[in-house]
Amino acid sequence: MEPSRRAAWDAYLTLRVGVLPELDALPVRDHRVAARLAGLAVRIHEHAPLWADYGARLVAVVSRVRELQRVGDRSGLTGLLWVMVRWLFRISRGAVRLPGTSQ
Repeated sequence: MEPSRRAAWDAYLTLRVGVLPELDALPVRDHRVAARLAGLAVRIHEHAPLWADYGARLVAVVSRVRELQRVGDRSGLTGLLWVMVRWLFRISRGAVRLPGTSQ
């Protein structure tokens, strides 16, 4: 698997298997949730250049995710995390362009 797809798959698993289940079990403002999201943000920023159209959008979304976590907005946070899950899965399957964008 190419590096961009592998990085997307790893970030996908971090969200799907780590962050989302932990968010269901803990208060939104819990330091463990914050730590997981900080680690995810580092990973997203590091790999964004590999992900074409998705990269810049993921950087913006992960920044917003961290803001929502800090203010305790579970609904907004969960919604954006699911957007990230879908995008990361698409990247891991080989997508480089957002749906509806020109090439």
